[in-house]
Formats: sequence, C-alpha cells, structure tokens
Amino acid sequence: MNQSAKYKLIGFVMMFASSSLMGGIGAFTRFIDAPGDFVSFWRNFAGFICLTIIFCFISGSWRKVKETRFSGTMLASGVFLGLLSGLYCLSTQYTTLANASFLIYTGPIYSTILAAIFLKEKLSIKSVICIIAVVVGMLFIVGIITPEGLTLSLDPSYAFGNAIAFASGIAYGLYLFFSRYREDCDSNVRSWWNFLFGSLSILVLLVWHHFFLQPLSYPEKINGVTQFDATGQIITHPWNLFTMDGSSWAWLIAAALITGFGAFYLLTHATKRLKAGELAAISYQETIMASLLGLFLFGETMTAFQVIGGALIIAGGVSQVVFSTKSAGAKGEKIEKEAEIRENLATRIEEESEKEGLK
Repeated sequence: MNQSAKYKLIGFVMMFASSSLMGGIGAFTRFIDAPGDFVSFWRNFAGFICLTIIFCFISGSWRKVKETRFSGTMLASGVFLGLLSGLYCLSTQYTTLANASFLIYTGPIYSTILAAIFLKEKLSIKSVICIIAVVVGMLFIVGIITPEGLTLSLDPSYAFGNAIAFASGIAYGLYLFFSRYREDCDSNVRSWWNFLFGSLSILVLLVWHHFFLQPLSYPEKINGVTQFDATGQIITHPWNLFTMDGSSWAWLIAAALITGFGAFYLLTHATKRLKAGELAAISYQETIMASLLGLFLFGETMTAFQVIGGALIIAGGVSQVVFSTKSAGAKGEKIEKEAEIRENLATRIEEESEKEGLK
C-alpha cells in the first residue's frame, strides 16, 4: 500500500472512530440532569479547553495559531459545528425523535451535493450506490421505515420543531462542506478554532432558548429512562447549574471528553483527508453505535428492520473504504511512476551531458 492509499485509509479510520464516539452521546445524556443544548455546549467547550492546555505544553503550537491565516471558511466551519449539535438537541424538545433524527442526518447528503457543485468533487457510480445504501440503512435503524410504514409525523404541532431539526441538518451539511476548504491549515489549529466558535454559537442558542422560547429544563429520568405523565407528556423540571448533582457532572465531563473533544477532534482531521461523499458514507456509523449501546447497556432490543439497516450501513461504508482506498492507491502509483520516469530522464540527460563534456 502506497502513501496515498495509507493517507486515505487513515482518514476513514478517523471518521469511523469519530462517528462511533458521537453515537455514544445518547447513552451519556440518560444520566445527565441538564438540557441537551447545555450538554452540547460542553461537548465543544471541553474540546477548546483540552486543546488550549495541550498547546501550552507542545512547543510551537501557539506560533502555528498566530501564523495561520484566518479565513471566513474557518469561522463558518466552527459556527456550523456548534449549530449542528445545538439545534438538534433543541429540536428534540419540539418534535418527535424520529423527525429530529431523520432531518439532521440529511446533512451529509447536502455536503456531498455542495462539494460536487462548488469543489468539483466527482462522485462515481460506486460512491452513489454506497451513499444510497447507508441512507436507506439509516432510515431503517432509526426507526423511520418500519413494517407498519413511515413513522415521520407531519402533525402541524411539530412544525416548529421540524424547522429547527431541518436547520440542524443544514448546519451539519455546511460544516462538512466548509471543512473541505483550507486543507493547508494545520488540523490541530483548525480544531481549536472550531471548538471556540462552536462553543460561542451554542452559547447564543442557550440564551435564545432560555429567554425567548422557554426557561431551560431537564427531563425526569429513572435509571436512564425518561418519565412520562398520564397524558403522555415528558415530565420536566426547571434547571440551573445548582440542580445538577455530582453524578450528573461526572457523566457530563465524560460525555464532553469522549463524544465532544474526542469525536469532533477526529472529525476535523478526517474532513482534511476525505471527500464529502466519503465522509457521508461513514458518518451513519453513529446510528449503529447508538443502537448497540442501547442494546447492551439498556436492554433495548433491535428489530429485524434495524438489523437490516445496520447491515446496509456497514456494507455501504466498507465498500466506500475499499473503493476509495483502491482508487487513491492507483493514483499514488501513477504519480510515483511519473516521478520515477522524470527522475530517470533527468539522470539520462545528466549522463549525456557528462559524455559530451568528455568529448
């Protein structure tokens, strides 16, 4: 395997690890007595704190930050990183989980289309088939397509929540799209800016949510299971920093470090190595991890449709890895051969020149 193929394969490994870590956020939040958008804030802010500390101990890191030319695309990728998670958490309070899940997961499709139009990233037939497979698998595994039919609700009462969820999907797609710019930028520096602007974006959402929508609250949970009242409504309680006990803070810190710093840091590195279509094919691994954690930690059974969905996501993702790595390897070999030919030609010219000089 040549360097081009290895570079691409490492990108896939990073994206797989990132989406797997992201899939754990649902399990963590079951034990955190706090609003979802507050948890989202800490997922980004923890990354900013961690990288700031790391930069203080690694020589030359702050010099790289100062020397890196800041641009609008770097600002945009950070803002949309914050919005994609903040808006999604907010949407779950105003629409069904199926609606919210479906609408945010349309994001990778948007990024693929935008990259094809503006960045001229070509999509092969094989890549299109892989993306279709993982999208269908996502619809199965999150319970949108079931034996009884579609579970998406078009109830007008969910219109506001659906709009927010749709905005989270757009933010997801725009984050992946803008992250494809500035490949010259050091990935650690890019991650630091992403975490900073992502945190600020969610902070704005928190203020808007609390003062213009409704006071922040958290759902009542017993052993990680959300409680409902007699009318089927989620039981909630008013929230502030002092309502969180030590256990909630411990789970919040773990969630911020694992599903925030770890997941988003790896995602930033992956977006530098992979095209938008390649990112899309692996991003739905998140839904598999969420389902597996629900199965092993909470005893939530998986339906036959969910198992089929998981199989489609795995098949589509693995196929994309194989196709892209093979293609990158072939291009790398071509470049290496061309370089070897140029080197041999230069050697021959030099030898001919030496012979002429001897004459």
